[in-house]
Amino acid sequence: MTFTEEFAQAWRRQRVLMKQRPDRLRIRLLIYLIWALAFGLFFAAVHGIQAGRFGSLAWWRDDVPGHLLVSTSVTTCFAAAFRGLERLAPQAWLDAIVAWRDWRAGAFYTGLSVLCTAVGVVIGLAIVDLVFRTPGWYRVVAQPSFWGEILGVTSCISLLFGWRYRARWKQERLQARITEAQLKLLQGQIEPHFLFNTLANVQSLIDFDPERAKLMLERFTDYLRSSLGQLRGEQTTLAQEFAMLEAYLGLMQLRMGERLQTRLDLPAELAGIALPPLLLQPLVENAIHHGLEPKIEGGTITVSARRADGRLCIRVADDGQGLDGPRRRPGNGVALDNIRARLAAAFGPGATLDLLPRDGGGTLAHLSIPLPDPAP
Repeated sequence: MTFTEEFAQAWRRQRVLMKQRPDRLRIRLLIYLIWALAFGLFFAAVHGIQAGRFGSLAWWRDDVPGHLLVSTSVTTCFAAAFRGLERLAPQAWLDAIVAWRDWRAGAFYTGLSVLCTAVGVVIGLAIVDLVFRTPGWYRVVAQPSFWGEILGVTSCISLLFGWRYRARWKQERLQARITEAQLKLLQGQIEPHFLFNTLANVQSLIDFDPERAKLMLERFTDYLRSSLGQLRGEQTTLAQEFAMLEAYLGLMQLRMGERLQTRLDLPAELAGIALPPLLLQPLVENAIHHGLEPKIEGGTITVSARRADGRLCIRVADDGQGLDGPRRRPGNGVALDNIRARLAAAFGPGATLDLLPRDGGGTLAHLSIPLPDPAP
């Protein structure tokens, strides 16, 4: 994954509350720095225009550093408050907040933003007075007009971002419906394509390895039995998805031989969880075609599921050539975007898919889906 892709992924995840953030610390710090610079320079420019000294030496010497210090303090308060909320609040609360699409979201984010801004500005002004040796910050914060300005600016910014996120949410919902329709069309194209390729492989084996050809036909029958029904439905279960993966991986093992090792781990209590169909197979296909097949010695692919903090966590891990390896075919990003759109349509923005470097080499695809509270 390139730096630009990693940064864009972290930027999109800002509006989603999550306990474990997969983004690297330096990426998150870069995002905080951008926010601090943007707001600091914006308010320095506004103040400079009002005072009639925008662009002057005094503006660069006094206004810009002072506003940047205050902006950095406010950004730090925001980061501490939201990260503290993510770490301390139960996962069910975070999923509920992320799912809000009405006045509750506006009230929550506006209230928290006003609080963080007020605390950050007070601390920032104290730091400015300490650095520039100009005591008197307490006289500023004692003025009612100061708090009215803080409330007005913060509310306007919160409403602006709320409107923007709501518009993006509507766009994502529309895109998810389009993606689902495209998937239905794609399913009708995948089945005959996969059918013809597999039968061609069987035909090539019949003359010199009939036993292997027979085994491939048996595995292919298992795959069709487990896949054709659920691919045409709106939902499947995790057990059916794993059964389809087992049949698919059986076919791939016949083609790759000992170069492909597999492990599937599905706890019995998670078997009945409902999912949109064909979520995991594209991840397994990418792991094989981009990670394991290019390696002479092949490798191992592991698919596991578990429940943690009220969420379903599914991991597709391989010890292949990793994210930095050359791609044998295009389309990997399209497949990932497709899965993310379908997750958002089915479970809301709290469902995430992350593609990460695997410890020890290789790639890890991590699906995290909010689960309803178990019935008492």
